[in-house]
Order: sequence, then C-alpha cells, then structure tokens
Amino acid sequence: MGKKYKKILFDLDNTLIDDNENRKYAIRKILKEMDKYLGENQVEDFIKSDDKYWKDRASKKLKDPYEFKTIEEKTKWVRAQRFIMFFKDINFEEAVRINDKYINYLKEKVIPIEGAKETIEYLYNKNYEINIVTNGPTVPAKSKLEKTEISKYINLVFTAEEAGFMKPHKEFFEKFYKKIDNAKVDEMLIVGDELEKDVLGGIENNIDTCWLNLKNYKNDTGIKPNMEIKELLELKNIL
Repeated sequence: MGKKYKKILFDLDNTLIDDNENRKYAIRKILKEMDKYLGENQVEDFIKSDDKYWKDRASKKLKDPYEFKTIEEKTKWVRAQRFIMFFKDINFEEAVRINDKYINYLKEKVIPIEGAKETIEYLYNKNYEINIVTNGPTVPAKSKLEKTEISKYINLVFTAEEAGFMKPHKEFFEKFYKKIDNAKVDEMLIVGDELEKDVLGGIENNIDTCWLNLKNYKNDTGIKPNMEIKELLELKNIL
C-alpha cells in the first residue's frame, strides 16, 4: 500500500499533538488572568465554540467581510473573531491582545498523541519525506514539534497562517505545492483527524487520505478516506 508514497503530509493538532488539552490550558490561563474563570464547564464551552468557529470557516459558512491587504492582517482579524464571539463584551483590539497571549500559552504545555514520535521516527528512517500541513498558527506549530522532539524529522511546516487559506481549500494546497516545488500528488498521502478538513482537502486535491479516528467516531459524512486507522502506530503496518 505505502510503496508508491514518497511524501507524508501530517496534520498537527489532534493528529500528532493533543490540541484539546493544549487549548484548555491556554484558555484557562486567559480566563483566570481576566478574573472570569467560572470552572471547567466554561473551558469546555470555549473548546466547543472554537471548534465550531474553525469548522464554519473551513466550510465557508463564515466569510471574510472584505479583502485584506496582507496575510498578516487577515490572520489577526480571523484569530480575534473567535474571542469576540466567545466573550461577547470585548472589542477587536482586546481580542487581538487576548489572542497574542493565547498563542504564547499554547507553546507552554504540549502533549503528544500516543505513538507520535515513534511513528514519525519510523517513517523518517524509511526515507519518507514528512511534512506538516496545519490550520494552526506558525509559531506554536514549530514550538510543539520542538517540544515533542519531532521537529528534526520534519522537512517542512506549512500553516494556514502562511497560506492565507485553511484546509480543505484548494488555495492552501496550491501554495503548499509551490512551497515544496512539487505537485506530484500521486506520491503524497495526507494523515489527519478531521474528515471535513484533512480528508476532504485530500480528496478535493487528488491526494490519498488516511483518517486518524482516535475516538472511533462513526463516519456519516459521506467523506470517504482511502484508509482509516485508530492509532498512529498502525501506519507502521501500512507504510
């Protein structure tokens, strides 16, 4: 199965890194600093709100209000909106400040998904080129890989922040191809935990897909991956 692949494209959050625990830690610190912490239910509410926000953006239910002059301007606006939606009583400038703190806190507590380092090391030693394709911000992404001692195996970290677009949008992948100077999609396999972003992104860009279904969810979306695994270490039997 894996002999034809040369490049493995890994999602990062909740594929290699436990992003849920990472985000809970960050928002908990924010809420306590703001003297607004009401308990863990509030933390869970933020995770649900954050998930919905990014899912709606990926599916284009939420659209930008105008065309931004730069990717940096767009990134600042996009990341501030989730905090405006969650807190409801803050302005844009305060949301930007909260996001800056939040991004820094994401770098503090990093927990790898079980088997992440062992799997990546195995693939590296099998001469696969390993690339990260993530909708997360650039600085925390690189920090997470360093803290989990995975970064030395990674050829390239490519983020939505850099692209100006999220997975599954074709523009994200087009800019990724330019970055690696290679668009041989038949040599690529994308591995990720989200059907609507990672798997759909692969399907719509003619890349083979592997769905990491850690929680054994039922797939009733109509989005069909080429492969499905329940843990990362299963890749050792495939590739």
